[in-house]
Amino acid sequence: MDRAVKERLKDIVGQNGFTDSLIDLISYSKDASEFKRRPDAAVWPETTEQVAKILEFADRERIPVVPRGAGTSLAGLTIPERGGLVMDLGRMNRILEVNIVDRLAVVQPGVVYASLDKVLSKEGFFFPPDPASGSVCTLGGNVATNAGGIKGAKYGTTKDYVLALEVVLAGGRILRTGSRCMKSVSGYDLTKLLVGSEGTLGVITEITLKLVLLPLPSVVWFQANYLRGGLVDSVSEAKR
Repeated sequence: MDRAVKERLKDIVGQNGFTDSLIDLISYSKDASEFKRRPDAAVWPETTEQVAKILEFADRERIPVVPRGAGTSLAGLTIPERGGLVMDLGRMNRILEVNIVDRLAVVQPGVVYASLDKVLSKEGFFFPPDPASGSVCTLGGNVATNAGGIKGAKYGTTKDYVLALEVVLAGGRILRTGSRCMKSVSGYDLTKLLVGSEGTLGVITEITLKLVLLPLPSVVWFQANYLRGGLVDSVSEAKR
């Protein structure tokens, strides 16, 4: 990767959003699998617009781009086999909305599964897919791999709870799929196509998730353990 390319990437994400430091590149050369391959550089975008500009530039310059979350894959899915650029989405880590009335949450891809679960549990809700790496894995990776877990036999996997997506395609075009409605049956189901596509169709930058009420024993446990701390149990209030 030549100097002009690196300077252009710095222009897009800023000096603190780009790295070609050896210690960083070694970190990005592996995930939880046994596979290894060092990238040429890495970027930390913070907005959808930055992701779009990076992909547009990379497409024009024919630079391979590998999106990455927490790197918990056991199958080498975040390994940059052809070198190029690793796009770490860890700084896009905001929970944008939790709407209990509509039973949905809107999050960025870098939000850790356990962080969302903690927020939702205070409202008496949860996001059912429960991957084994839930304490560290990010929701963008969950969607990209259609992650599931031990609760999958009862609740299904991630694809059953993704209502809508914002995705940046290879040439930099920003695409929105799906709907905030629980039932949306018109047109092609591009959301389902993108869930599980493992970064091959686009980079996920925003996720709208369907929420589910916690099972009653979990609600009772939450009341017993957290109400003493002054938190409000909105579920109990709603039942009154």
